[in-house]
Formats: sequence, C-alpha cells, structure tokens
Amino acid sequence: SGWRSIRVTRSIESLAGSFALDVSDRWGAAGQTWPIAEEDSCRVEIDGTVVIDGYIDKRGQSASATTRTLSYSGRDRAAALVDCSAIVAGGKWTFYNVDVFDLATRIAKPFGVPVSLQPGLGKVLTRNKKVLVHPGDSCFEVIARAAGAAGVLLVSDAAGGVVITRAGTARAESLVEGENILAASVEYDASDRFRRYLISSQVPGTDDASGEATRVQAEAQDLGVRRANRVILIRPDKGYSLADSKRRADWEARIRAAKAEKVSITVLGWKQSGGQLWPINALVSVRAPRLIGVNGEMLISQVEYTVGDGGKI
Repeated sequence: SGWRSIRVTRSIESLAGSFALDVSDRWGAAGQTWPIAEEDSCRVEIDGTVVIDGYIDKRGQSASATTRTLSYSGRDRAAALVDCSAIVAGGKWTFYNVDVFDLATRIAKPFGVPVSLQPGLGKVLTRNKKVLVHPGDSCFEVIARAAGAAGVLLVSDAAGGVVITRAGTARAESLVEGENILAASVEYDASDRFRRYLISSQVPGTDDASGEATRVQAEAQDLGVRRANRVILIRPDKGYSLADSKRRADWEARIRAAKAEKVSITVLGWKQSGGQLWPINALVSVRAPRLIGVNGEMLISQVEYTVGDGGKI
C-alpha cells in the first residue's frame, strides 16, 4: 500500500525479473532517512505471491514544495549471473562431461542462485565432453552458450533461482478482442530472420579421423522467408556433434521466426478470471480481428504488471 506507481517485469528473454516502485513519503519527517538502501535484500509480492526475490539496485528521491517521492528499483537474485564474471574454483577453466544443468549449477553455486530443471527435461539433455570458460565471461554468457546448443531456455523462477526449461505447455486463459483486451498492437520484423541457418563446427581429431572427417555441418531452413539469399553461418565456440549442430540450427530457425512477430496486449488487472497472476512461458489463444493476422496460439514471453493513472494494468 502507499505506492504511487509500480512496474514489475518478468520475461523468458531476460534471466532476471525487475521492478521499480515510487512511493510518497508518508513515514516520518522530511529529514529522516528512509530505511531502505541499495543492496538490501527484498521480496516483491502480489497478494502473497512472490514475483521477485532479490535486491535493491537503485534508490532515489525527488521533492517539490509539498511532496517528497522515494523511488526504488531492483532485480531478482539471478541478476548476479548477468552482472558477475564466472569464477571457476581452483582456477580451472574447463568442465568435462557436463550437460547444461550441471554447468549452470556449478557456475551459479558461488552466488547462492539455485538452478532447477523442468521435470522430464533431463532425459533429453546431452552431455558435453568439454566446455571451456573464457576468463572474463559473465556467468550468463557461459550458461547461455550451453543452453543454445541444447535448445533450452534459462528463466527466472521468481523465487531467486533459475529454471532450465523449454517453451511452456501450461495454458493461460484466452485473450479476446471485445472481451478482456483493452489494447493490442503487433510488430513484424524480418531483419533477424533467415532462409537458411548453417552450423559449422569441428570436433577434436583422433587416430581414425582428421581433416574433413572432423568437420561437422548442419542446416535448417525457414521457408517463411521469401528471399533465398538470406543465409547465416553460425560457428559455435566449441566442437558440436552432428546431433547438437542439427538441434542448434533448428532452434535458431524456430526462435528467430517466433521473435519476428511480436504482439503486445494490455488487459485490466494483474490476474486472470480464475484469480491466478498472468504467467510467462504459457500458451495463450489470441483473437484480435482488427489486427491482421493476429488469430491463433501464441507464447507469453513477457508480463509487465503496472500501477499508474489507469489503475492496475
């Protein structure tokens, strides 16, 4: 209570959720220090549901002749993996025989960030014989490279940890023009989408294989791109197997095609009709006839809960 404006953002495209809060200073005299400071740990809750468990990053004050406003912003604990460099115990910059879950768990452990795995996903994760950590890389950069090879997402779990997952299968209630959609817009962007995705890698040579035999290439196509000369070659920083190369090419094609069509929808209130908060990484049926082509099933990639002049949006 008492907050003048609120913004809480969670996204499958950002490892850490974030928040910004402005409050009118109703507590004590103008000269008193407000007892919240940067680097304080905090939780942001919506009706008892934790949506951010992390730290204050910034604080500020502003004043007029009649009021003083205090502002705070921060992110959840997973932000440490974005900000901080990966430090490997013992100074060894190589991991052997690990999958993306093993790697993420080891990289995140020094920062107290727990890592969990979507149930059933562990059965399909391949193990890497060798993973190099480049000195100076952020923790997120190290883990994201392994996640790209495995075709998985790194998402904040809203409780200060990270969950390794794939596109969600849970469902949110439908978004329908004339019923619960206040406003909607769509943007189509083909600049990062290609007709052909080529993966070129090289595995270590052996007594039986050298030269061309150690080179691995795979390809995926996006036939929705009309210009045949739209080609991108991706060279991973480590040796990919043929299976990993095919998986990466397919993942690049699917993810880039999905991001090329972004629909933004505004609804009144923070919760669905059943009382649950609008979630990220959930499937949703969207019907907005006035926006050409916006009619079908989509994935909720980001949710922003705000309070302002228009109430809860």
